[in-house]
Amino acid sequence: MGKSSMERVSTPLPSVGIPIAIMTLLVIACSSSANSGYSGFTDAGPGGVGTTAGDGGGSSSAGGGFGGEDASTAIPADAACASVSEQGVSTPVNLYIMFDKSSSQVGTKWDSAKAGLGAFLNDPSSAGIRAAINFFPRANDAIPVCDQPAYKAPRVPFAVLPGNAAAISAALQAETPNGFDTPIYPALGGAILGAIAEVQARPGEAGAVLLVTDGEPTGPAPLCGTVNPEDVSAISAIASSGLHYSPSIKTFVIGLPGVTPSTVNAIAAAGGTTKAYIVASTSIQADFQKALSQVRGQALPCEFELPAKLADKTYTYDRVNVAYTKAGTAAPVTLPQSADCSGDGWRYDNASDPKRITLCPATCATVKADYGAKIEILLGCATILK
Repeated sequence: MGKSSMERVSTPLPSVGIPIAIMTLLVIACSSSANSGYSGFTDAGPGGVGTTAGDGGGSSSAGGGFGGEDASTAIPADAACASVSEQGVSTPVNLYIMFDKSSSQVGTKWDSAKAGLGAFLNDPSSAGIRAAINFFPRANDAIPVCDQPAYKAPRVPFAVLPGNAAAISAALQAETPNGFDTPIYPALGGAILGAIAEVQARPGEAGAVLLVTDGEPTGPAPLCGTVNPEDVSAISAIASSGLHYSPSIKTFVIGLPGVTPSTVNAIAAAGGTTKAYIVASTSIQADFQKALSQVRGQALPCEFELPAKLADKTYTYDRVNVAYTKAGTAAPVTLPQSADCSGDGWRYDNASDPKRITLCPATCATVKADYGAKIEILLGCATILK
């Protein structure tokens, strides 16, 4: 038996990352043969579990929702300290979309999913995300069907939205559902490899994979090496390997009508995103678009770049505050700085030499669940401490 396809990849599998696209947070809710296979994501073979970075750093704690905050903690724009506000700029994210185009997608389901994805790509809230797309199953060729690296290079390469929306939409329009297999095993592996490569080329950014499918895993062969590619646990092991690589790549899953919830939920859970987003058959386009918006919010890291006015010493690090405005409201809440993140608040990534502002885990969870949230960095007033 020849080398496994993973062994032929030149770079190890890292995690979710986002490149140059500096995201405004107006939208954050904060193998040589067919039988060569592997379930891990390192170029030298299975294994290679790295350190997974947490969303907010520090210790996790219960709470959230800012229920204990008082209006008196807010800093008025005309305060005597002459506070100035800058919209939060998040760490960029690279999203690899792996889209099922098997024959079962034909008809209304395919058309509605295309329309929903097109709306997501052109949504102003998606601006700044670096997105790429690929499709599965691949057309039959000389490449072994179990080869995960065959899916590594996206059909449309990573580029910033909304600029890349036209190219991705054109690729969708050019595709027609065909193929009787739903080879999730190699397709997901290839997408994670592609996301890893992109993030490796853009240190400090985040990356994620979005798997869109409507069916059970079928094919591409009875065995990929010693692995049954239709075994949900084998596919989940791939998602888990991506999650635990360093940097970590999360796997999001959207299940279109026809999917088995337990299957896609298992893959999503192993990929670090708890459960899949299931689209109803009665409102495919609207539900799919909503699911994409939720993925967008969950994929964005809870980290923000420091304003330039700190780097040029116009303001000092003890004159910084972070304000959170809940979707649908006008009154911001000023979050306290919390060095140990024992509850709601924020902290610097490095107390002695800050490079980013990081939301604490409890606050991060609240903001990510609030898909229209707004984060602002306030400069000039003394930092409110927890």
